[in-house]
Amino acid sequence: MTLQLDLEALPDSKYAAQLRKSPAPVRFPRELEREFVRDGLQMQRPVVRFACLLVLLLLLLRCAQLAATGAFFIDPVRALMLAIIGLCSLPLVGVAFSSLYERLYLRLAYWLVPLRGVIVAYTAVRLTAGGAPAVMMLLPLLMMGPLVLLGLPFRAGLLCAVAAFVSAFGTALTLHLPQGVLVSGTVLLLMTLAGCAVAVRLIERHARLEFLERHLLSELARQDALTWTSNRLVFDQALTRLWREAKSAARPLAILMLDVDDFKAYNDRYGHQAGDAALRSVARAVQGCMPRAIDLLARYGGEEFGVILVEVDRTQAAAIAEAMRCAVQALALEHDNSRCGPVLTVSIGVAVLQPSASRNCHGALQLADEALYRAKSAGRNRVEIMDDVEHRLLVTGEFSKDISAQLRCATPGP
Repeated sequence: MTLQLDLEALPDSKYAAQLRKSPAPVRFPRELEREFVRDGLQMQRPVVRFACLLVLLLLLLRCAQLAATGAFFIDPVRALMLAIIGLCSLPLVGVAFSSLYERLYLRLAYWLVPLRGVIVAYTAVRLTAGGAPAVMMLLPLLMMGPLVLLGLPFRAGLLCAVAAFVSAFGTALTLHLPQGVLVSGTVLLLMTLAGCAVAVRLIERHARLEFLERHLLSELARQDALTWTSNRLVFDQALTRLWREAKSAARPLAILMLDVDDFKAYNDRYGHQAGDAALRSVARAVQGCMPRAIDLLARYGGEEFGVILVEVDRTQAAAIAEAMRCAVQALALEHDNSRCGPVLTVSIGVAVLQPSASRNCHGALQLADEALYRAKSAGRNRVEIMDDVEHRLLVTGEFSKDISAQLRCATPGP
């Protein structure tokens, strides 16, 4: 697929940034390359399992054949080679079918696959020299396996295939194979190696492009198209998950609700395009005050943003919220129609709670919303905080009318 998107309009996406550089990248920056390798490894897992089992099955059949003929005792070198091949194959099979696959498979394969390939190539050529030329047919599989079947990145797979070829060619020269067998075998292996390498490289280049486009689409589905922050769906999902994690770890959680003051008046005065640009600027200013990557900023709706801060107390949450308010005011975006002053400002409501069995994230969100209402009722361009004291007054996620009247200031609302 080819995405028809304005990539210049997605400046914060690492996938869009890579697509802007090259439509068919050969290699990504380090972190993105690791992500691509992990992604490909997971997609190739069924093929990797099949290939590992096939190698083990062929090895067992060969061992059974040698045991039946008593060749183990006649040729101890061959028996030793098969034992080493088995020791290389068993860990790969075990990891391919375990939960450690993504973490350990490549670490083992980078060492065991080339070692196994070198030994198999040596053994195959040695058997050919001993009068079993049919074994030479195993050698093309040594070229194809690392590149196609074993889940290795292209460069690692190519190195494994080249190592097997060098082992086979060097052994053939050492054992003085007939010139005709040596030439025909070398040509066959080189053609197999070159053909597989070209095909796999083309497939990988397409896979890299597809990887970028697929992840960019996934990213777009989770982002607000205007401000390039997370969207409401992501916020709701993250709040449920982070609330559960904070409850298990017995750590506090803060929810911030931010609302741009008199934003309708701003749109009426400066136009909707200026309003869109203002929202993007506000989002960047607020994002710059976020202390950690685990914290979340999302566009909650219209001119309202939601923030989730993990493991912060009331003092820390107040300081961060005040920094956000000041950062937006420091943008100095002209707002002649504002009731708060000559520039664009935000009001922020903060709820700081310790999740427990008697509380839920919906009540915490309602508490942050009540705090935002208080901030706007008290004159806007300010931060208001509510915590456990106010949360105890919540009943099924709402304040009673009498309690709400006590909590809110008497000044007119927005």
